[in-house]
Amino acid sequence: MRCVLSGGGNPRAAVVQDISGLGRCSMTAAVAVLSVLGVQPCPAPSAVLSNQTGYGSYALLDCEPVLREFPREWQKRGLRLDGIYTGFFSSLGQVEATRALLSAFRAEGTLLLVDPVMADHGRRYPCFDDALCAAVKELAGQADVLTPNVTEACLLTGCAYGAFAEADAPRQRALLRQMAERLLAGRAQTVVITGWRQGGRIGNAAAQSDGFFALFDSPAQPGSYSGTGDLFASALCGYLLRGVALAEALPRILRFLEASLAAARRLGCPGADGVPFEPCLRLLLD
Repeated sequence: MRCVLSGGGNPRAAVVQDISGLGRCSMTAAVAVLSVLGVQPCPAPSAVLSNQTGYGSYALLDCEPVLREFPREWQKRGLRLDGIYTGFFSSLGQVEATRALLSAFRAEGTLLLVDPVMADHGRRYPCFDDALCAAVKELAGQADVLTPNVTEACLLTGCAYGAFAEADAPRQRALLRQMAERLLAGRAQTVVITGWRQGGRIGNAAAQSDGFFALFDSPAQPGSYSGTGDLFASALCGYLLRGVALAEALPRILRFLEASLAAARRLGCPGADGVPFEPCLRLLLD
């Protein structure tokens, strides 16, 4: 996809997801990563949280009312967007407000990346009921680029997560390809299924509508850290908007994530705090 740049020579991307005060995830990750990659992020918060939901308790402000005002105000300024990147939603109304933003600003050549944040480790997040999952699934059907984790890919394609988890490595690879191909049967041109763990390694299955398919993996770090999926999707969005090919972007992203995860383990960071990615941002540019 070729974008006509509208941000003073740099691509502009609306980022529709939550702002969490603690947790190094969502908007915090997206703004930092996109900025480093030379993309101007235009935040459009779905919600404001005291901390990300992995801490067990949190305060949340639903930003649906103000999110509904963004298209009108942005249109007054003649805003054009090269990309729109969506992540976490905590209510059905937030997804509906995002549809209005897409209607107003998604033009020919505008890249839509949907990170369908709704589940992990075989379980939906507590705030995701059937209606909210269905709304996210519908939004995913409009995307040019999709970045689900394995659980989310199962939800989007109807694959049973239990059957995937119990399969051996060759069968899992085959299922990853099948799920990616199902997702590419719609509008999506690029699909990356993240967080596939097998044999002490963690990897991503990448596929494109031109027939490209590859598995990219690296040694799995002990423990589980919040926000790594957000960092991945943000970096992928930035690279694609800068015209970097998927096969070139993925090794760079994995190197960045490996260094961030290694730093988290070295510093003894709690999993809910996310990874200390800030000193590692330079790796995205090397």
